[in-house]
Amino acid sequence: MTFASSFLVEPFGGDAVAITRCILIDADAFPYPSVEFGLRSSSSRLMLARETPGGPIVGFVAGRVRRGCLHIEGLAVERAHRRRGIGRALVCAAVARSRAEGLIALTLHVGTCNAAAIALYRAEGFGIDRCLRGFYSARAFGSDRDAYQMSLPLRLGR
Repeated sequence: MTFASSFLVEPFGGDAVAITRCILIDADAFPYPSVEFGLRSSSSRLMLARETPGGPIVGFVAGRVRRGCLHIEGLAVERAHRRRGIGRALVCAAVARSRAEGLIALTLHVGTCNAAAIALYRAEGFGIDRCLRGFYSARAFGSDRDAYQMSLPLRLGR
């Protein structure tokens, strides 16, 4: 468990109410489901942010391990709790867990127009690998369909 000011970040423990809360946060943050919360497997990773131990969930980061890398599929924070360091705490927790598991990198996709998320990922050491034109569905994002593929190599001592 890690704390971001007054917030706790913890691994998902199997609670169905927690999954429901994550789905609601995800639905408010994205125009499409970013994560398939019902598909639990050994490759799935889900970390939750709460205000207090056992308290309401206010954010999550979710992904899957593939070829030694954690691919972050979704990161969202409840609207009322944004801009308080929770997103950063979730990214840091995902990095720490990936390092502890001996993974070699983290990867993600982010909309090229999502300046706040890009700034957060850059500040945490992620670099832009390439621009993916037309990555997102026009139904979901209209004309803002391009994404950056970003990654963070994990090295010992970082």
